[in-house]
Order: sequence, then structure tokens, then C-alpha cells
Amino acid sequence: MKVEDADTAFAGAKSKSLNIVLELRSDDWGQRHFCIQDPNGVYLDIVQSFEPTEEYQRDYVSE
Repeated sequence: MKVEDADTAFAGAKSKSLNIVLELRSDDWGQRHFCIQDPNGVYLDIVQSFEPTEEYQRDYVSE
């Protein structure tokens, strides 16, 4: 699920005591995200996109 602000979504998930299975983190390829598991066992990845780091782009993005 894409969100505009992963930090706000994460704070909301914590305040509602949702089952967080992956803590909030930022990845070099341009995602800030966390994962929750719903009561039916379905995993949801909550994602905010941003520009990949320069290191990632240098190593993986072709021009």
C-alpha cells in the first residue's frame, strides 16, 4: 500500500497496536516502509517512495 508519509502511517499503526512485523526503515532503492500482518494473516507492506540514493543509482540504474 503506497502512502505519502510512512512515518505518520507507522505512528498510526503503533498507536492502534497493529501487528508490526517489520519496523520502519529506509532502503537505498527509494522506499521507506514497514510491514504489518492483518488478523487474517495477510502481510501488508506500507510504502513511501523517494529518490534512490546516489550510490544505488550509480550501481544499478543505467542511463
